[in-house]
Amino acid sequence: MKEQRHRILCAVCALALVLTAVLAPAAWAADGAGEVQDTAKSTLTTGDAAEMQQADAAVTALTGSDEYEQMSREERLTSALAELDELARKGLVRRDSIRTDEENGIVSFTYRCGVLGGILLTLPDELDEMTFDAGDNGLRAPRDIAQRASCTEMPLTDDVRQAAEARRYRENALPETIGRAAIYYAFDNTVNSSRFPYYSYMQGFWEGMGLRTTMNTRVTLSDLRRMNKYDLCILSAHGAYYTYSYGTFRKHTRTEPIILLTEASTLYKDIIYGFDLLAHRIIKLNGLYCVTADFFRNAYRSGQLSNTIIYSETCEFLGVTNSVDESMAEALLAGGARTVLGYVNNVYTVYSRSMLWDTVNHLAMGQTIGRALAHAKDTYGENDIIWYTEQGGRRPHAAAACLVLYGDENARLNVPENFSPEERAEAAEDMLADVLESAA
Repeated sequence: MKEQRHRILCAVCALALVLTAVLAPAAWAADGAGEVQDTAKSTLTTGDAAEMQQADAAVTALTGSDEYEQMSREERLTSALAELDELARKGLVRRDSIRTDEENGIVSFTYRCGVLGGILLTLPDELDEMTFDAGDNGLRAPRDIAQRASCTEMPLTDDVRQAAEARRYRENALPETIGRAAIYYAFDNTVNSSRFPYYSYMQGFWEGMGLRTTMNTRVTLSDLRRMNKYDLCILSAHGAYYTYSYGTFRKHTRTEPIILLTEASTLYKDIIYGFDLLAHRIIKLNGLYCVTADFFRNAYRSGQLSNTIIYSETCEFLGVTNSVDESMAEALLAGGARTVLGYVNNVYTVYSRSMLWDTVNHLAMGQTIGRALAHAKDTYGENDIIWYTEQGGRRPHAAAACLVLYGDENARLNVPENFSPEERAEAAEDMLADVLESAA
């Protein structure tokens, strides 16, 4: 009898161990500890991708319509929620994942397969908060710049003017190539763009300074995996702060900065990018791909970005005031980048472009990135509200955007240290027109 009771007890213990092993991990995942449940699916099937494309078609039909463009923000929110409700009814998105973030202007959701998506309440074209025109608004030129160039050019400080002239007429002053740069331009598709001509001008000018500059106007996720080919990478794109929900029984929320691309989602690309989509390294807004910090962390996990300087113009690259998020900078530095520069908060278009122009100009003249950034701030202001008020603006946005440097402030291009502004002088003033013409 004792032996029989002992056998029964052993059987009960064994059953308890089996149940614990099977049920405990599921309970832990359901409890929302991390994103285990949401990302447990490791393979994106053709069926999953087809379902996402069906949902994307409905979303882009809404957001790309003339009616949506004419709607107020409140009307867009109502339409977005109605569309997502219909997609949830069809089983294409998870109803309990739909979340409205009015502050950041995004309605986020999760596709049935676990990939993250969203609808922008502010269209990309509207993310440009303002563009100043000195003639129409009576705004004076920034400090220490005597003459503002025409709309397709950028203003020059005296030291950059001298350097450009010396480069043109004293070719032996510098090596033929001082470095390789890439502008990842994803603000728009360049058609009828008010932005793009400035970047085209900057590219030509920097080429004339010996900085071999590639302009990428069709930025893809694959392109962002090959930034290690350059000494300087400029991320010229829109950014946002994306909030999403995860977990089943216990809901959690997470907010992180993202970079918006103009690369449209397709069935084929969804399958190719499947692992990154399921791991939430890539998300989709309005049917377009966006990247998170984890995308860069994974792409450069072996430190391939060795000695590269990364300069980001994207809004909220480092989060927002009272909620600074350094994950983008940390991911790029972990990937080997020597220096990373980016903005906290939304940044005014013209201020951001002017800071880029002045910083890279002085970097190309041989200054360290730290000194070049300091010169840009001395010229245009420590933050964009200082710049805004100096231009005569009266209604600044709520929080100032400032450019922050992470990593090595002594990083520089391949410019001899003894190539100082004083040694470049004595080029005639009338040569400037030829220099600018050749750079344009």
